Amino acid sequence: MKRLIYIMVALIAATSCADTMIDEVLLVRDDISLTIREELVISFDENKCQLGFNSARNEYRVYDENLANWYILKCSAKPTSEGQKVKADLEYTTEKDVKALAGLEFSVEKTSSEGLVWLWNKDKKIGIVIKNL
Repeated sequence: MKRLIYIMVALIAATSCADTMIDEVLLVRDDISLTIREELVISFDENKCQLGFNSARNEYRVYDENLANWYILKCSAKPTSEGQKVKADLEYTTEKDVKALAGLEFSVEKTSSEGLVWLWNKDKKIGIVIKNL
């Protein structure tokens, strides 16, 4: 019986952590950014970065002026409405190399009237804020 209680407590904690991560990692961001497992990878600074969007490929790009820090998100469809699910490929830089992740599923968690879209990948704990241009 004790074992069952421990298992139930662990399951409840695990499922509540997913929502906490969305709230604490993604939804608190008000900037175009990429965050992976609570670590900010890149944040858009209009004085040091540029945005790119290719509507034919649903491709979003953010890169700094030195092209040292960037991410590219290629979506299966243009993310526009809360609750929408999109498949996407993500490529981004780290301090040491370039990472590529294919076939990720993102859910649109929030949108704004300014065109910002908050995307969340539950499996890898990836939060991305993009801007529809």
